[in-house]
Amino acid sequence: MANFWTIVNKVIRESDVLLEVVDARMVDESRNEEIEQKVKQAGKTLIYVLNKCDLVEKNKLNRFKQQLKPCVFVSATERLGTGFLRREIMKHAPNDKFKVGVLGYPNTGKSSIINALKGRAAAPTAPISGHTKGVQIIRISKKMYLLDTPGVFPYKEKDEAKHARIAAKTFTNLKDPEGSAMELIKEFPFPIENYYGVNHTPDPEEILEAIAVKLKRLRKGGVPDLNAAARIILQDWQKGKIKK
Repeated sequence: MANFWTIVNKVIRESDVLLEVVDARMVDESRNEEIEQKVKQAGKTLIYVLNKCDLVEKNKLNRFKQQLKPCVFVSATERLGTGFLRREIMKHAPNDKFKVGVLGYPNTGKSSIINALKGRAAAPTAPISGHTKGVQIIRISKKMYLLDTPGVFPYKEKDEAKHARIAAKTFTNLKDPEGSAMELIKEFPFPIENYYGVNHTPDPEEILEAIAVKLKRLRKGGVPDLNAAARIILQDWQKGKIKK
């Protein structure tokens, strides 16, 4: 982790403009305030890129237009908002060649944003958190170069359930997938219940059991396999199948 922070600090120093890519479904949770503070201290412009905006109703995102300035709503997979993002970058960039650093938690879609701006696969992407191991330098145009960094967690942040919700840790890397899934269900019960077609109940564990039965994830004797169901829920959430 310390090495990743060394890379991030170097990118902040060398970039003219910085982008922080966050999950539009959970903007506050997926912001890395340590990164924001470092950019502010460096006196650089930080543009908030709210990725996966297609998974959230527009009226729920509007408040961030005033709260986070400047910010751009983008869906890298649907190619939405990339033109707006280009124009916002150009507003804050110098006239000659310039570098744009792309920052954020692991797996927020930084490389996908770069690929959307480039128009073709330029930065390596994978549904595995921490896929980018070093700085990737990508030429977008004669003037613009993007620096893709490895995602980093704030120092001492150990909230596994949060990391699961924002996909910073994939479902395969969690010590307690059941606990993380129940925290997710507790926060977003209706989208999850609607997606899997189960009845509402105020108890997240009962919802998890119902989903296990619905998905036919059962152990010997017909006992719901909560671990297997939890991993499926987390995987579907992280892949953007469940809309907020």
